[in-house]
Parts: sequence; C-alpha cells; structure tokens
Amino acid sequence: MKALLLSIIFLIILLPVLNAQTPIDSINKESIYSPPLNVPLILAGNFGELRSNHFHSGLDIKTQQREGLMIKTIADGYVSRIKISHWGYGKVLYIKHANGVSSVYAHLQKFSPEIEAYINDIQYQKKSFTLDLFLNKNKIHVFKDSLIAYSGNTGGSTAPHLHFEMRKSGSSIALNPLLFHNNIKDQTPPELEKIFAYPIEEGSHINGSEKKVQLTYKKQIDGTYLANPIKTKGSFSIGVKAYDRQDLAANKNGVYMYSLFKNDSLLSQVQFNEFSFYETRYINTLIDYEHLIKYGERIVLLYKTPSNPLSVSNTISNKGVVSLNLNEKSELKLELKDLNGNTTKLIIPVSASLENSVVKKEVLKTPYPIYYLNPAHFKFETASLYFPAKSFYQNFYIEITEKQDTITVHNSKVPVHKDFTLSFKPKATPYSEKTYIGYQLYKNKVVYCPTQRDDGWLSTKSKKLGTYLLQKDSIAPIIKARNFKANQSIKNYQFLSLSIKDAQSGIKSYNAFLNNQWILMEYEPKNNTITHHISERTPLTKTNTLEVIVIDMLNNTSTYSTTLTQ
Repeated sequence: MKALLLSIIFLIILLPVLNAQTPIDSINKESIYSPPLNVPLILAGNFGELRSNHFHSGLDIKTQQREGLMIKTIADGYVSRIKISHWGYGKVLYIKHANGVSSVYAHLQKFSPEIEAYINDIQYQKKSFTLDLFLNKNKIHVFKDSLIAYSGNTGGSTAPHLHFEMRKSGSSIALNPLLFHNNIKDQTPPELEKIFAYPIEEGSHINGSEKKVQLTYKKQIDGTYLANPIKTKGSFSIGVKAYDRQDLAANKNGVYMYSLFKNDSLLSQVQFNEFSFYETRYINTLIDYEHLIKYGERIVLLYKTPSNPLSVSNTISNKGVVSLNLNEKSELKLELKDLNGNTTKLIIPVSASLENSVVKKEVLKTPYPIYYLNPAHFKFETASLYFPAKSFYQNFYIEITEKQDTITVHNSKVPVHKDFTLSFKPKATPYSEKTYIGYQLYKNKVVYCPTQRDDGWLSTKSKKLGTYLLQKDSIAPIIKARNFKANQSIKNYQFLSLSIKDAQSGIKSYNAFLNNQWILMEYEPKNNTITHHISERTPLTKTNTLEVIVIDMLNNTSTYSTTLTQ
C-alpha cells in the first residue's frame, strides 16, 4: 500500500500545541504516516458522522468482517493510555507522537504480547478486568509500523472493525483523520435524500404552513438538483438529510461539509475538521431532534439557534436565517461536499408571500414552564424533579404526570443536555432495600437506573425524558458453565467460559477463583459471557476448585462452584 502523506493544506486551521511540542501546522509536508492496517482502507463510518448525542470522533475501518488483524502504530511515539471497559471503546490504546498528535485504536481484541503482559500484571494486582491507565513517556515506546494490537469487536462495537482516531495531544480536540490519511478511494459525491424549510419566527410560514415543509426537487441534465419554487413570509432556514459514500463500500457515512448560499453569498456552513469532546453533545442543537425520535432520520439544521455553541457550525450572515423583502425573489443554493472535493448542488427558488398562513403551529402549554437559562424545581405528592440551568436548549412547557409510584416526564422527543434529578418520597413505610428506580424503555421493558438512597428517599440522575417507576429486584443472577461440565477434565483447554445473566437490575460485579486464587475473567456483556484464558498465570493442579461469584445492582448474589481435573 502506498505511504500516506500528511496534508499540510488542511492543517492550517489547527491551533498551536502546548507543552513545547512541534506545532501540527509546522510539520514538513513530506512527513509520512503509515496506515494502521495492512488491508485496503474501507470505511464503515467517518469523522463527524451524526450519532446518538455525539459526533463520531474517528474513522471506522472495516476489518474484512473478522477479528484478529494486526494493528500497527502510524508513527513513532509512546503508549500514553490504555483503557479496558465493558462498553464504549472496549479495549483501547492511545499513542502520543512527537508532533503534537495522538492516535487512538479502539474495539481491540487484544494487545501486542508486550502490552498484553504489562496489562495482565496490573489486572492481577488490582483484581480487575476493567482498567484506565495513564502512562509516562518512558514506559512503553513504539515505532512506526510496529505491532501494537489485534482488531476486535469489544465494547459498544456491533461488528468487527477498527475505530481509529487522531487527536490534538494534551487537549480534548478530535481531528479528522482524513486530513492526514486522505488516500481513501472516493469519486462519489454526497447524496441528497431530503430537504426541509423551517419557519423561524412567530407568524412565519412556508407555502402557507407554520410547520416545517419538505421540499420536492429533481435532478437536472448537468447533475445539479432544482427544487420546486417556494413562497415564504417571515424568516426561515433550511434543514437537510444527506449522506456520503466512498467508492468501495455501500455504507451511508457522514457528509464533510454543508454550505448554504443566498444569491452566491455564504450564509452558513457546517464543516468537520475538528471538534472538542466537551461540545459533542450539542449535536442535539444541530439536528431536528423531534424528527429524529419520530422518524429515525437526522436532519442537519443550517441555522444556528441561540443555544448552539458548536465550532463545526459557522454562520456568516444572520445565523443562517433567511428573510426576504416585500416582492423579493431570490435563489438559495445548497452544497454538499466531501474531502476529495466531490460536490452535490441544489438550487431553491424563493419568493416573498403576502398571504397568511393556512396551517398553524400548535403550542403546548402546561403548568410547568421551562426557561432553559434558569433552573427548575417541581414538587409532587410522591416525587420531586430538579432541572439545573441549561438542562435544555430552548424554552418550552414540560408535561409531567404522577400516578402512585410512577412519574412520566414529558416525552423522548425533547433532548436533555444536563443530568436532572428525579426523587421518590417514601410513604408511610420505608422503601425496601430491593427497591430501585427504573426507566420504561418500552411497554414490557424496564431498565435499571443508578439509584441513590438518602433519608428514605430514592433518587436518580438522568438525561432521558420519559416514564420512571419504582421496581423491586430480589432475584439473584444466573450462572452457567458454557464449555465444560462439573468434575470433567480440562486438559488441553485454552479457556473456560461461563454465562452470567441478571433479568432485572443487571450485573454489578463478578469474580472468579481457582483453588482460592483470583483469576482474570473477561466480561462480554453483549453475549453475557465471562471467559478465562488459560495461561502460565492459571493456578492449575491435578484437582481444581472453581468458584464464580456474581452480584447484581441490588446486591443479590449467586455463587457457582465445581471441581475440574487435569
């Protein structure tokens, strides 16, 4: 595979790096990064892609639908962080390079032998599978093209792949890896799926409707798109659903750049070169969140709301809002572009209307107003709700209904930015130790919410609106052996595997002991398994006693014991 050249052209936007390192924007343009894999780089997901409550912070590189491909470091550096978690990135490795850039490799199956041995030592010291270690520069050095790990499917991954990131070292800034590794085969322009016009101010309307209106369009001979003319009164802006696709994959990935023009003057632009992890949840100000919940589609809004601080969203004129003068006719142009310059264009003819609206926008009013810049505290007979300031992105009336040990907080169509606190007050008798707060995911599915106890009250913190109710869990987890039976020989076995399940509150902790010595178990919650890989650390004798202890969130405990021979 051809070497990957660092593209200095795109890096002029980056800020200087702290800590006396070579600034990113001063790297010699002949500097070379190697790819992290020895297979063709085909993307299942790209940088800035719209995800639930966050932007995708890297590239999802396909690993030929399998695990175990060799992962190599892209340049010299040292391992600065190693993290192992049940969800999220699963097994992940962070490498700091000399030029102010760090690279991240996630969802790994396992680390290189050197790193694996180092991690195992610490896991046995701490008696914990999960870890989050920060290393100094003298601990583990790596060199360009050296083996650091094997690709996998750990954490929140739903299929084997490598999640690869590049970050600005010592900061919270994620960088678009395609600015460094832009050799992905791509001559395919972004695809426009849907476009909407949004009335902005009170009394505004599009074609007589105060609600958002989906626009129709058709493709022209020159490859551009032309929308049917619209008539507007008052201010409005545009929302768009689109995706990008690289040449070698059918995946619908994110669009690199959205631009909106009025008569060739730029109004607003959304561009994914970099962003901070601290701002990523504000994605919910960039999309039509209610539309997402109702229809499962993410519409990018090309106007900037007052609560939108996103660095990826740049408004040049009037925050991307369009207003026409009386009898004015105008032309809007939407451009969708990828990093290879492939572009899709749409023209929208617009004219001012003197007519009044026909379709009115309904405004819900309740006794519970939310002013998003201020905190709000609502008290009920058996419950209490507290919302910190800026828990939401706009003012609105929230619906709250209370019935016995259940409280419904509005609905899931409104995004929440900060944790709010929901508390239940005990009645005549205190709550039992097996009582917890649950969230009703759907009709017959209630999931555990981390529940605190204070002076008899039960409380939880959440960012999800919906129905909360009190539940009880007095049932212990279930433990079953998967690849062995009681009293059998495990000679020549490479691993021992068990399933652990809890039907209600979920697994809190698990531990395994072989001949009274703690042994490492890897937990994979996606398939409810724990696995011990037999090695020189495994304290095997001729006759062995295995004991597994599993505790759920309400401290219900199960113990599994058996004898195994060699």
